[in-house]
Amino acid sequence: MIPKQIDVIVLGLSPTGLYAVREAARAGYKVLGVGAPRAPGAWSRYLAESVVAQTAKARVDAIITRFPAGAETKPVLIVTSDQDLEVVMAQADTLSTRVHLQKSYQDGLAAQILDKDMFYQICDANDVLFPKLWATSVEDAKSYRDQISYPCMVKPARIQDVKHLMGGTKGWVLKSPLDFDKVLPRIPVEAGTLLMQEIVPGPESNITLWCGFIDQTGTVRQRLTARKLRQYPSGFGSASLVQSEVCEKTAEAAERLLTKLGYCGIAAAEFKTHPDTNELQIIEVNPRPSLWFALSSAAGVPLVETAIAEATGAKLPPMREQRNGVRWRYVLKDMASKLFYARAKNFVLPAPNVKRAGPVRARSDVVGAWTDPMPVFGDMLGLTRKVVERTAEKLGFKK
Repeated sequence: MIPKQIDVIVLGLSPTGLYAVREAARAGYKVLGVGAPRAPGAWSRYLAESVVAQTAKARVDAIITRFPAGAETKPVLIVTSDQDLEVVMAQADTLSTRVHLQKSYQDGLAAQILDKDMFYQICDANDVLFPKLWATSVEDAKSYRDQISYPCMVKPARIQDVKHLMGGTKGWVLKSPLDFDKVLPRIPVEAGTLLMQEIVPGPESNITLWCGFIDQTGTVRQRLTARKLRQYPSGFGSASLVQSEVCEKTAEAAERLLTKLGYCGIAAAEFKTHPDTNELQIIEVNPRPSLWFALSSAAGVPLVETAIAEATGAKLPPMREQRNGVRWRYVLKDMASKLFYARAKNFVLPAPNVKRAGPVRARSDVVGAWTDPMPVFGDMLGLTRKVVERTAEKLGFKK
């Protein structure tokens, strides 16, 4: 059988990848999805073809096998998960002869951004404010018990390497030295370098977001800003409720840093405003699409379409003015977060102000779409499986 002509490969078929699949297909491109088993994006009717493989290495190897080196035309590779991106960067020389790769995956910049310790060093060198930080190995962490500021968040510098050992959390919250004594023995030694970071006070609704596409001349070709209203796990997780809103200071800070670094491609940045100083502090940058990027499509900002056009030498879509008041929600996770705040007592952060972003003019869901309904079922099955597996682990039925 002769393989179908493929214009775009979306690597990673989580809800993040599903966004990229839909935007590319709606722009008229034939899309190959490559993802893990049971990923909701694999259910999308917008895929021309799909490949499922258990590990990131197997997924990248499948792309290398499928597409010959030196072909007259090459598909554009859109990477949507950190685990896959690590392997893509390691195989960048081989992949670049077969697919169009974002420049930041080849020049080492994305790798520096993914390493949180190195990323904050970059921020420090470029006068970008960030929460106070201490870095140490797991073995030496005890000596920092009485040096760090409380409350603080402890997380691995390379969280993508040990995410499977962290039970769904993005880190460990320490309110006091007593918490330090309880939590430290539970942190896996495989975590390597730990970052102990001061928690910026104030609710999640003080977090603002930027996403955009920067071309190879350093010009911002598309941008969208938004406010994060809730996240899951509550306080320190991934977005579960976001609304598009003009955030000029956020856009200026993100674009100043990324263009100064010579960044090219799709990126997302997260900042939080300190309630006492009113200063923006950077939380992270993702050198790829993020979970909430379906909001950009709903708000009229075509990030993936623009990235594909530049990679293939096609005419870039004009820079679009974002539609404000579009609310994006990851329904199941946001319901859990909302319930948490309804019950929470003495949580380290106050409940978010979900009205802060203003009136809602339109709505978007992480996986739901009338024109592409099946990924909703795939996502529900995947989330159910995770809940069952983690419950079994806690009860001692699974090692």
